[in-house]
Amino acid sequence: MIARLAHRRDDVLFWGFVAAVELVVVLAAFRSPGLAAALAAAVGILALLSLVIGSRRGTLLIAGVLVAVTIVLPGDLALQYRLPIGGGGIFIVDFLLALLLVSLSLYVLAERDRPRMIESPVRLPIGLLLGWVLIAALIGVMSGNDVKLILQDARSLAYYVLFFVVVVLATDRRTVLVFMRLLAVCVPIVFALGVVFAALGQGMALDYVEPGVSRFPAPDDVFLMSSVVTLTFIAVWPSGRPRPRWLWLLLFVSLLGLVLSLVRGNWVAFAVSVVYLLLVLRVRERVRLVALSILLAAVFAAGLAVAQPAVFRSVISRALAVTAVEDRNVQWRLIENRAVGEQIAQRPWLGNGLGKEYLFDWSRYGVAPYRKTYIHNDYYWFVHRLGVVGFGLFIWVAFAYLVPWMKARATLPRDDPWLLGLVYGGRAMFVALLTVSVTSPRLSAKLSVTVLAVVMGLSEAALVLLRERARAELEGTREEPSAEASE
Repeated sequence: MIARLAHRRDDVLFWGFVAAVELVVVLAAFRSPGLAAALAAAVGILALLSLVIGSRRGTLLIAGVLVAVTIVLPGDLALQYRLPIGGGGIFIVDFLLALLLVSLSLYVLAERDRPRMIESPVRLPIGLLLGWVLIAALIGVMSGNDVKLILQDARSLAYYVLFFVVVVLATDRRTVLVFMRLLAVCVPIVFALGVVFAALGQGMALDYVEPGVSRFPAPDDVFLMSSVVTLTFIAVWPSGRPRPRWLWLLLFVSLLGLVLSLVRGNWVAFAVSVVYLLLVLRVRERVRLVALSILLAAVFAAGLAVAQPAVFRSVISRALAVTAVEDRNVQWRLIENRAVGEQIAQRPWLGNGLGKEYLFDWSRYGVAPYRKTYIHNDYYWFVHRLGVVGFGLFIWVAFAYLVPWMKARATLPRDDPWLLGLVYGGRAMFVALLTVSVTSPRLSAKLSVTVLAVVMGLSEAALVLLRERARAELEGTREEPSAEASE
Protein backbone atom coordinates (compact mmCIF):
# COMPACT_ATOMS: atom_id res chain seq x y z
CA MET A 1 0.00 0.00 0.00
CA ILE A 2 2.82 2.42 0.93
CA ALA A 3 4.64 1.58 -2.29
CA ARG A 4 1.51 2.33 -4.32
CA LEU A 5 1.08 5.70 -2.58
CA ALA A 6 4.75 6.53 -3.12
CA HIS A 7 4.28 6.22 -6.85
CA ARG A 8 1.46 8.77 -6.59
CA ARG A 9 3.33 11.46 -4.62
CA ASP A 10 3.33 13.76 -7.69
CA ASP A 11 -0.20 12.87 -8.81
CA VAL A 12 -2.14 16.10 -8.28
CA LEU A 13 -5.51 14.59 -9.18
CA PHE A 14 -5.07 11.72 -6.74
CA TRP A 15 -4.11 13.89 -3.78
CA GLY A 16 -6.77 16.40 -4.72
CA PHE A 17 -9.34 13.60 -4.52
CA VAL A 18 -7.96 12.54 -1.11
CA ALA A 19 -8.20 16.13 0.16
CA ALA A 20 -11.78 16.44 -1.11
CA VAL A 21 -12.80 13.23 0.67
CA GLU A 22 -11.24 14.41 3.93
CA LEU A 23 -12.99 17.77 3.56
CA VAL A 24 -16.36 16.02 3.14
CA VAL A 25 -15.74 14.05 6.34
CA VAL A 26 -14.80 17.24 8.23
CA LEU A 27 -17.89 19.11 6.97
CA ALA A 28 -20.08 16.14 7.92
CA ALA A 29 -18.66 16.30 11.44
CA PHE A 30 -20.14 19.78 11.91
CA ARG A 31 -23.57 18.37 11.15
CA SER A 32 -23.36 14.99 12.86
CA PRO A 33 -20.41 13.20 14.51
CA GLY A 34 -22.10 9.88 13.77
CA LEU A 35 -22.38 10.69 10.06
CA ALA A 36 -18.73 11.73 9.98
CA ALA A 37 -17.70 8.48 11.65
CA ALA A 38 -19.76 6.49 9.14
CA LEU A 39 -18.18 8.35 6.22
CA ALA A 40 -14.70 7.85 7.63
CA ALA A 41 -15.39 4.14 8.07
CA ALA A 42 -16.72 3.93 4.51
CA VAL A 43 -13.58 5.63 3.19
CA GLY A 44 -11.43 3.16 5.12
CA ILE A 45 -13.37 0.19 3.79
CA LEU A 46 -13.09 1.46 0.22
CA ALA A 47 -9.36 2.02 0.72
CA LEU A 48 -8.96 -1.60 1.80
CA LEU A 49 -11.14 -2.81 -1.05
CA SER A 50 -9.01 -0.87 -3.52
CA LEU A 51 -6.28 -3.44 -2.90
CA VAL A 52 -8.39 -6.21 -4.43
CA ILE A 53 -11.22 -4.60 -6.37
CA GLY A 54 -10.69 -4.60 -10.12
CA SER A 55 -8.27 -7.53 -10.06
CA ARG A 56 -9.11 -11.05 -11.18
CA ARG A 57 -8.30 -12.55 -7.79
CA GLY A 58 -10.23 -9.84 -5.96
CA THR A 59 -13.25 -10.29 -8.22
CA LEU A 60 -13.15 -14.04 -7.63
CA LEU A 61 -12.97 -13.43 -3.88
CA ILE A 62 -15.97 -11.10 -3.89
CA ALA A 63 -17.94 -13.54 -6.07
CA GLY A 64 -17.13 -16.39 -3.69
CA VAL A 65 -18.20 -14.42 -0.63
CA LEU A 66 -21.45 -13.34 -2.30
CA VAL A 67 -22.33 -16.90 -3.38
CA ALA A 68 -21.47 -18.37 0.02
CA VAL A 69 -23.43 -15.72 1.93
CA THR A 70 -26.45 -16.09 -0.35
CA ILE A 71 -26.55 -19.88 0.03
CA VAL A 72 -25.55 -20.35 3.66
CA LEU A 73 -26.97 -17.32 5.44
CA PRO A 74 -30.69 -17.77 6.23
CA GLY A 75 -32.89 -15.43 4.22
CA ASP A 76 -34.19 -13.53 7.23
CA LEU A 77 -30.63 -12.75 8.33
CA ALA A 78 -29.41 -11.91 4.82
CA LEU A 79 -32.11 -9.25 4.57
CA GLN A 80 -31.80 -8.04 8.15
CA TYR A 81 -28.51 -6.14 8.05
CA ARG A 82 -28.19 -3.15 5.76
CA LEU A 83 -26.20 0.01 5.24
CA PRO A 84 -28.25 3.11 6.21
CA ILE A 85 -28.79 5.39 3.22
CA GLY A 86 -31.25 8.27 2.93
CA GLY A 87 -33.64 7.10 5.60
CA GLY A 88 -33.67 3.58 4.13
CA GLY A 89 -30.80 1.28 3.42
CA ILE A 90 -29.10 -1.17 1.10
CA PHE A 91 -28.89 -4.78 2.19
CA ILE A 92 -25.44 -6.29 2.63
CA VAL A 93 -26.07 -8.89 -0.09
CA ASP A 94 -27.10 -6.15 -2.52
CA PHE A 95 -23.95 -4.21 -1.64
CA LEU A 96 -21.84 -7.31 -2.34
CA LEU A 97 -23.54 -7.81 -5.71
CA ALA A 98 -22.97 -4.18 -6.67
CA LEU A 99 -19.35 -4.39 -5.50
CA LEU A 100 -18.86 -7.54 -7.56
CA LEU A 101 -20.19 -5.89 -10.71
CA VAL A 102 -17.97 -2.84 -10.17
CA SER A 103 -14.92 -5.05 -9.61
CA LEU A 104 -15.71 -7.15 -12.69
CA SER A 105 -16.16 -4.05 -14.84
CA LEU A 106 -12.88 -2.54 -13.65
CA TYR A 107 -11.10 -5.85 -14.22
CA VAL A 108 -12.39 -6.10 -17.80
CA LEU A 109 -11.61 -2.47 -18.61
CA ALA A 110 -8.22 -2.31 -16.88
CA GLU A 111 -6.67 -5.41 -18.41
CA ARG A 112 -4.44 -4.64 -21.36
CA ASP A 113 -5.48 -7.88 -22.99
CA ARG A 114 -9.24 -7.91 -22.58
CA PRO A 115 -10.32 -11.11 -20.76
CA ARG A 116 -12.12 -13.46 -23.09
CA MET A 117 -15.67 -14.44 -22.30
CA ILE A 118 -16.76 -18.05 -22.71
CA GLU A 119 -18.71 -18.45 -25.94
CA SER A 120 -22.27 -19.49 -25.16
CA PRO A 121 -25.67 -19.27 -26.90
CA VAL A 122 -27.10 -18.33 -23.47
CA ARG A 123 -25.31 -14.97 -23.31
CA LEU A 124 -27.65 -13.04 -25.62
CA PRO A 125 -31.03 -14.20 -24.23
CA ILE A 126 -29.98 -13.89 -20.59
CA GLY A 127 -28.62 -10.39 -21.31
CA LEU A 128 -31.90 -9.40 -22.96
CA LEU A 129 -33.82 -10.90 -20.03
CA LEU A 130 -31.87 -8.74 -17.58
CA GLY A 131 -32.55 -5.72 -19.76
CA TRP A 132 -36.26 -6.51 -19.79
CA VAL A 133 -36.22 -6.72 -15.99
CA LEU A 134 -35.27 -3.03 -15.97
CA ILE A 135 -38.16 -2.27 -18.32
CA ALA A 136 -40.53 -4.28 -16.10
CA ALA A 137 -39.33 -2.24 -13.10
CA LEU A 138 -40.09 0.96 -15.02
CA ILE A 139 -43.53 -0.38 -15.92
CA GLY A 140 -44.08 -1.12 -12.24
CA VAL A 141 -43.14 2.44 -11.29
CA MET A 142 -45.42 3.92 -13.97
CA SER A 143 -48.25 1.65 -12.82
CA GLY A 144 -47.94 2.93 -9.26
CA ASN A 145 -46.67 -0.34 -7.78
CA ASP A 146 -44.95 -0.17 -4.40
CA VAL A 147 -41.27 0.71 -4.91
CA LYS A 148 -40.25 -1.62 -2.09
CA LEU A 149 -42.02 -4.52 -3.81
CA ILE A 150 -40.47 -3.57 -7.15
CA LEU A 151 -37.00 -3.74 -5.63
CA GLN A 152 -37.90 -7.00 -3.95
CA ASP A 153 -38.80 -8.58 -7.30
CA ALA A 154 -35.79 -7.09 -9.06
CA ARG A 155 -33.34 -8.31 -6.41
CA SER A 156 -33.78 -12.00 -7.17
CA LEU A 157 -33.77 -11.62 -10.96
CA ALA A 158 -30.62 -9.47 -10.76
CA TYR A 159 -28.67 -12.53 -9.62
CA TYR A 160 -28.89 -13.95 -13.14
CA VAL A 161 -26.02 -11.55 -13.86
CA LEU A 162 -23.79 -14.05 -12.04
CA PHE A 163 -23.83 -16.07 -15.25
CA PHE A 164 -21.74 -13.34 -16.90
CA VAL A 165 -19.43 -13.17 -13.89
CA VAL A 166 -18.70 -16.88 -14.23
CA VAL A 167 -18.20 -16.97 -18.01
CA VAL A 168 -15.71 -14.09 -17.70
CA LEU A 169 -13.73 -15.54 -14.79
CA ALA A 170 -14.02 -19.32 -15.20
CA THR A 171 -12.09 -19.67 -18.46
CA ASP A 172 -9.79 -22.42 -17.18
CA ARG A 173 -10.35 -25.77 -15.49
CA ARG A 174 -8.79 -24.70 -12.20
CA THR A 175 -11.20 -21.78 -11.71
CA VAL A 176 -14.16 -23.96 -12.66
CA LEU A 177 -13.19 -26.42 -9.94
CA VAL A 178 -12.75 -23.60 -7.41
CA PHE A 179 -16.35 -22.50 -7.96
CA MET A 180 -17.52 -26.11 -7.83
CA ARG A 181 -15.77 -26.77 -4.50
CA LEU A 182 -17.29 -23.61 -3.05
CA LEU A 183 -20.79 -24.79 -3.93
CA ALA A 184 -20.04 -28.25 -2.55
CA VAL A 185 -18.80 -26.90 0.80
CA CYS A 186 -21.96 -24.85 1.25
CA VAL A 187 -24.25 -27.91 1.21
CA PRO A 188 -23.11 -29.61 4.47
CA ILE A 189 -23.03 -26.19 6.16
CA VAL A 190 -26.66 -25.59 5.19
CA PHE A 191 -27.54 -29.08 6.43
CA ALA A 192 -25.75 -28.49 9.75
CA LEU A 193 -27.66 -25.24 10.24
CA GLY A 194 -30.86 -27.13 9.52
CA VAL A 195 -29.99 -29.64 12.24
CA VAL A 196 -29.45 -26.78 14.70
CA PHE A 197 -32.77 -25.14 13.79
CA ALA A 198 -34.53 -28.51 14.03
CA ALA A 199 -33.11 -28.98 17.53
CA LEU A 200 -34.55 -25.58 18.40
CA GLY A 201 -37.99 -26.73 17.24
CA GLN A 202 -38.23 -24.53 14.15
CA GLY A 203 -39.53 -27.25 11.81
CA MET A 204 -42.68 -26.45 9.82
CA ALA A 205 -45.89 -28.41 10.48
CA LEU A 206 -47.40 -30.18 7.46
CA ASP A 207 -50.40 -32.21 6.35
CA TYR A 208 -50.17 -35.90 5.45
CA VAL A 209 -47.45 -36.65 8.03
CA GLU A 210 -47.27 -38.55 11.30
CA PRO A 211 -47.71 -36.64 14.59
CA GLY A 212 -44.49 -34.96 15.65
CA VAL A 213 -42.96 -34.98 12.16
CA SER A 214 -42.19 -31.60 10.60
CA ARG A 215 -40.30 -30.23 7.62
CA PHE A 216 -36.53 -30.00 7.94
CA PRO A 217 -35.85 -26.27 8.57
CA ALA A 218 -33.29 -25.65 5.82
CA PRO A 219 -33.54 -24.34 2.23
CA ASP A 220 -34.94 -27.38 0.41
CA ASP A 221 -33.90 -26.11 -3.04
CA VAL A 222 -30.23 -26.43 -2.01
CA PHE A 223 -30.66 -30.18 -1.47
CA LEU A 224 -32.62 -30.64 -4.70
CA MET A 225 -29.95 -28.95 -6.81
CA SER A 226 -27.07 -30.62 -4.99
CA SER A 227 -28.66 -34.09 -5.23
CA VAL A 228 -29.10 -33.84 -8.99
CA VAL A 229 -25.60 -32.56 -9.73
CA THR A 230 -23.82 -34.90 -7.30
CA LEU A 231 -25.70 -37.93 -8.62
CA THR A 232 -24.61 -36.93 -12.13
CA PHE A 233 -20.95 -36.78 -11.11
CA ILE A 234 -21.15 -40.33 -9.80
CA ALA A 235 -23.06 -41.58 -12.86
CA VAL A 236 -20.52 -40.24 -15.39
CA TRP A 237 -17.46 -41.29 -13.36
CA PRO A 238 -15.13 -43.41 -15.54
CA SER A 239 -15.06 -47.11 -14.79
CA GLY A 240 -12.02 -48.28 -12.88
CA ARG A 241 -11.36 -44.95 -11.20
CA PRO A 242 -12.32 -44.70 -7.51
CA ARG A 243 -14.73 -41.93 -6.65
CA PRO A 244 -13.73 -39.56 -3.83
CA ARG A 245 -15.31 -40.52 -0.51
CA TRP A 246 -16.42 -36.98 0.11
CA LEU A 247 -18.53 -37.18 -3.08
CA TRP A 248 -20.52 -40.07 -1.61
CA LEU A 249 -20.89 -38.17 1.66
CA LEU A 250 -22.13 -35.09 -0.22
CA LEU A 251 -24.67 -37.20 -2.10
CA PHE A 252 -25.90 -38.77 1.16
CA VAL A 253 -26.30 -35.38 2.89
CA SER A 254 -28.05 -33.92 -0.16
CA LEU A 255 -30.49 -36.80 -0.53
CA LEU A 256 -31.18 -36.88 3.21
CA GLY A 257 -31.99 -33.18 3.16
CA LEU A 258 -34.15 -33.72 0.07
CA VAL A 259 -36.13 -36.48 1.78
CA LEU A 260 -36.49 -34.71 5.12
CA SER A 261 -37.72 -31.52 3.44
CA LEU A 262 -40.96 -33.41 2.71
CA VAL A 263 -41.54 -31.20 -0.34
CA ARG A 264 -43.47 -33.28 -2.83
CA GLY A 265 -42.64 -31.02 -5.74
CA ASN A 266 -38.92 -31.53 -5.11
CA TRP A 267 -39.31 -35.31 -5.23
CA VAL A 268 -41.16 -35.11 -8.54
CA ALA A 269 -38.53 -32.70 -9.90
CA PHE A 270 -35.71 -35.04 -8.84
CA ALA A 271 -37.41 -37.95 -10.61
CA VAL A 272 -37.84 -35.88 -13.77
CA SER A 273 -34.16 -34.90 -13.71
CA VAL A 274 -33.19 -38.58 -13.47
CA VAL A 275 -35.39 -39.34 -16.49
CA TYR A 276 -33.69 -36.48 -18.36
CA LEU A 277 -30.27 -37.95 -17.56
CA LEU A 278 -31.43 -41.36 -18.80
CA LEU A 279 -32.27 -39.72 -22.12
CA VAL A 280 -28.97 -37.89 -22.64
CA LEU A 281 -26.35 -40.16 -21.05
CA ARG A 282 -24.60 -43.04 -22.78
CA VAL A 283 -25.83 -46.61 -22.37
CA ARG A 284 -23.24 -47.65 -19.77
CA GLU A 285 -23.86 -44.48 -17.77
CA ARG A 286 -27.61 -45.07 -17.94
CA VAL A 287 -27.23 -48.56 -16.51
CA ARG A 288 -25.03 -47.18 -13.73
CA LEU A 289 -27.58 -44.45 -12.97
CA VAL A 290 -30.48 -46.91 -12.78
CA ALA A 291 -28.56 -49.28 -10.52
CA LEU A 292 -27.40 -46.41 -8.31
CA SER A 293 -30.93 -44.99 -8.04
CA ILE A 294 -32.39 -48.36 -7.01
CA LEU A 295 -29.61 -48.89 -4.47
CA LEU A 296 -30.02 -45.43 -2.93
CA ALA A 297 -33.81 -45.78 -2.74
CA ALA A 298 -33.43 -49.12 -0.96
CA VAL A 299 -30.81 -47.84 1.47
CA PHE A 300 -32.80 -44.74 2.42
CA ALA A 301 -36.06 -46.67 2.72
CA ALA A 302 -34.51 -49.33 4.94
CA GLY A 303 -32.59 -46.79 7.00
CA LEU A 304 -35.60 -44.61 7.70
CA ALA A 305 -37.87 -47.59 8.35
CA VAL A 306 -35.49 -48.83 11.04
CA ALA A 307 -34.18 -45.58 12.53
CA GLN A 308 -37.18 -43.25 12.10
CA PRO A 309 -40.39 -45.21 11.37
CA ALA A 310 -42.58 -42.11 11.78
CA VAL A 311 -40.52 -40.20 9.23
CA PHE A 312 -40.62 -43.19 6.86
CA ARG A 313 -44.42 -43.38 7.08
CA SER A 314 -44.63 -39.61 6.59
CA VAL A 315 -42.51 -39.81 3.45
CA ILE A 316 -44.82 -42.48 2.05
CA SER A 317 -47.92 -40.46 2.97
CA ARG A 318 -46.53 -37.27 1.42
CA ALA A 319 -45.51 -39.13 -1.74
CA LEU A 320 -48.97 -40.66 -2.15
CA ALA A 321 -50.51 -37.21 -1.64
CA VAL A 322 -48.87 -35.82 -4.80
CA THR A 323 -52.16 -36.21 -6.68
CA ALA A 324 -54.36 -35.06 -3.77
CA VAL A 325 -56.17 -32.24 -5.55
CA GLU A 326 -58.44 -31.69 -2.54
CA ASP A 327 -55.38 -30.76 -0.47
CA ARG A 328 -55.80 -27.29 1.02
CA ASN A 329 -52.40 -26.19 -0.28
CA VAL A 330 -53.33 -27.22 -3.82
CA GLN A 331 -56.60 -25.31 -3.56
CA TRP A 332 -54.75 -22.19 -2.41
CA ARG A 333 -52.51 -22.41 -5.47
CA LEU A 334 -55.53 -22.73 -7.75
CA ILE A 335 -57.03 -19.59 -6.17
CA GLU A 336 -53.74 -17.79 -6.81
CA ASN A 337 -53.65 -18.89 -10.43
CA ARG A 338 -57.18 -17.68 -11.09
CA ALA A 339 -56.59 -14.27 -9.50
CA VAL A 340 -53.27 -13.79 -11.27
CA GLY A 341 -54.72 -15.03 -14.56
CA GLU A 342 -57.34 -12.28 -14.49
CA GLN A 343 -54.64 -9.60 -14.23
CA ILE A 344 -52.56 -11.28 -16.92
CA ALA A 345 -55.52 -11.13 -19.29
CA GLN A 346 -55.66 -7.35 -18.82
CA ARG A 347 -51.99 -6.75 -19.76
CA PRO A 348 -50.67 -9.93 -21.37
CA TRP A 349 -47.82 -8.71 -23.57
CA LEU A 350 -45.83 -6.28 -21.42
CA GLY A 351 -47.06 -7.52 -18.06
CA ASN A 352 -48.11 -5.63 -14.96
CA GLY A 353 -44.57 -4.67 -13.97
CA LEU A 354 -42.49 -5.71 -11.00
CA GLY A 355 -44.07 -5.39 -7.57
CA LYS A 356 -47.63 -5.95 -8.76
CA GLU A 357 -50.09 -7.16 -6.12
CA TYR A 358 -53.27 -9.18 -6.60
CA LEU A 359 -56.33 -9.92 -4.48
CA PHE A 360 -56.19 -13.33 -2.83
CA ASP A 361 -59.76 -14.37 -2.00
CA TRP A 362 -59.46 -16.88 0.83
CA SER A 363 -63.00 -16.36 2.09
CA ARG A 364 -64.03 -19.98 1.50
CA TYR A 365 -61.64 -20.93 4.31
CA GLY A 366 -63.01 -18.30 6.65
CA VAL A 367 -60.26 -15.75 6.05
CA ALA A 368 -60.93 -12.27 4.69
CA PRO A 369 -59.46 -11.55 1.22
CA TYR A 370 -56.14 -9.69 1.21
CA ARG A 371 -53.53 -8.49 -1.28
CA LYS A 372 -50.32 -10.42 -1.85
CA THR A 373 -47.44 -10.65 -4.32
CA TYR A 374 -46.22 -14.22 -3.76
CA ILE A 375 -47.16 -16.68 -6.52
CA HIS A 376 -46.36 -20.39 -6.15
CA ASN A 377 -46.45 -21.04 -9.91
CA ASP A 378 -43.34 -19.33 -11.26
CA TYR A 379 -44.58 -19.38 -14.85
CA TYR A 380 -47.61 -17.35 -13.83
CA TRP A 381 -45.21 -15.05 -11.97
CA PHE A 382 -43.11 -14.40 -15.06
CA VAL A 383 -46.09 -13.64 -17.30
CA HIS A 384 -47.79 -11.59 -14.57
CA ARG A 385 -44.74 -9.39 -13.92
CA LEU A 386 -42.80 -9.49 -17.21
CA GLY A 387 -45.56 -10.26 -19.69
CA VAL A 388 -45.39 -12.62 -22.65
CA VAL A 389 -42.31 -10.77 -23.91
CA GLY A 390 -40.32 -11.32 -20.72
CA PHE A 391 -41.52 -14.89 -20.35
CA GLY A 392 -40.55 -15.52 -23.97
CA LEU A 393 -37.03 -14.29 -23.22
CA PHE A 394 -36.78 -16.75 -20.32
CA ILE A 395 -37.97 -19.58 -22.56
CA TRP A 396 -35.23 -18.53 -24.99
CA VAL A 397 -32.69 -18.82 -22.15
CA ALA A 398 -33.92 -22.34 -21.35
CA PHE A 399 -33.88 -23.37 -25.02
CA ALA A 400 -30.37 -21.95 -25.57
CA TYR A 401 -29.06 -23.83 -22.55
CA LEU A 402 -30.78 -27.18 -23.06
CA VAL A 403 -30.71 -27.69 -26.84
CA PRO A 404 -27.58 -26.48 -28.74
CA TRP A 405 -25.12 -28.44 -26.57
CA MET A 406 -26.61 -31.71 -27.80
CA LYS A 407 -24.67 -31.35 -31.07
CA ALA A 408 -21.37 -31.79 -29.22
CA ARG A 409 -22.59 -34.45 -26.79
CA ALA A 410 -21.20 -37.44 -28.69
CA THR A 411 -17.70 -35.96 -29.10
CA LEU A 412 -17.05 -34.89 -25.51
CA PRO A 413 -14.15 -36.65 -23.72
CA ARG A 414 -15.44 -38.96 -20.98
CA ASP A 415 -12.32 -39.14 -18.79
CA ASP A 416 -12.85 -35.84 -16.93
CA PRO A 417 -15.84 -36.52 -14.64
CA TRP A 418 -15.77 -33.06 -13.05
CA LEU A 419 -16.19 -31.11 -16.28
CA LEU A 420 -18.44 -33.76 -17.83
CA GLY A 421 -20.57 -33.89 -14.70
CA LEU A 422 -21.05 -30.12 -14.83
CA VAL A 423 -22.13 -30.28 -18.48
CA TYR A 424 -24.76 -32.96 -17.82
CA GLY A 425 -25.59 -32.18 -14.19
CA GLY A 426 -26.06 -28.46 -14.76
CA ARG A 427 -28.71 -29.15 -17.36
CA ALA A 428 -30.39 -31.87 -15.31
CA MET A 429 -30.52 -29.39 -12.40
CA PHE A 430 -32.17 -26.81 -14.66
CA VAL A 431 -34.75 -29.38 -15.74
CA ALA A 432 -35.46 -30.12 -12.06
CA LEU A 433 -35.99 -26.40 -11.33
CA LEU A 434 -38.22 -26.03 -14.39
CA THR A 435 -40.35 -28.88 -13.02
CA VAL A 436 -40.63 -27.79 -9.39
CA SER A 437 -41.36 -24.19 -10.42
CA VAL A 438 -44.90 -25.24 -11.32
CA THR A 439 -45.66 -25.35 -7.59
CA SER A 440 -42.77 -23.42 -5.98
CA PRO A 441 -41.05 -20.26 -7.26
CA ARG A 442 -37.47 -21.36 -7.92
CA LEU A 443 -36.70 -19.48 -11.13
CA SER A 444 -37.28 -16.12 -9.46
CA ALA A 445 -35.96 -16.79 -5.93
CA LYS A 446 -32.62 -15.32 -4.88
CA LEU A 447 -30.97 -18.46 -3.55
CA SER A 448 -31.91 -20.82 -6.38
CA VAL A 449 -31.26 -18.17 -9.03
CA THR A 450 -27.77 -17.65 -7.58
CA VAL A 451 -26.91 -21.34 -7.79
CA LEU A 452 -28.60 -21.73 -11.18
CA ALA A 453 -26.75 -18.79 -12.74
CA VAL A 454 -23.38 -19.95 -11.36
CA VAL A 455 -23.89 -23.57 -12.41
CA MET A 456 -25.10 -22.53 -15.87
CA GLY A 457 -21.93 -20.49 -16.32
CA LEU A 458 -19.74 -23.34 -15.04
CA SER A 459 -21.54 -25.81 -17.26
CA GLU A 460 -20.99 -23.66 -20.34
CA ALA A 461 -17.33 -23.15 -19.40
CA ALA A 462 -16.88 -26.91 -18.90
CA LEU A 463 -18.51 -27.57 -22.28
CA VAL A 464 -16.12 -25.16 -24.04
CA LEU A 465 -13.08 -26.66 -22.30
CA LEU A 466 -14.09 -30.20 -23.24
CA ARG A 467 -14.81 -29.21 -26.84
CA GLU A 468 -11.45 -27.46 -27.13
CA ARG A 469 -9.71 -30.55 -25.80
CA ALA A 470 -11.62 -32.82 -28.18
CA ARG A 471 -10.71 -30.53 -31.09
CA ALA A 472 -7.05 -30.52 -30.09
CA GLU A 473 -6.98 -34.31 -29.82
CA LEU A 474 -8.64 -34.64 -33.23
CA GLU A 475 -6.15 -32.28 -34.85
CA GLY A 476 -3.31 -34.18 -33.18
CA THR A 477 -4.46 -37.49 -34.67
CA ARG A 478 -4.71 -35.88 -38.10
CA GLU A 479 -1.16 -34.54 -37.92
CA GLU A 480 0.45 -37.85 -36.90
CA PRO A 481 0.06 -39.67 -40.26
CA SER A 482 1.50 -36.70 -42.18
CA ALA A 483 4.49 -36.62 -39.82
CA GLU A 484 5.12 -40.31 -40.35
CA ALA A 485 4.86 -39.88 -44.10
CA SER A 486 7.42 -37.09 -44.06
CA GLU A 487 9.85 -39.38 -42.25
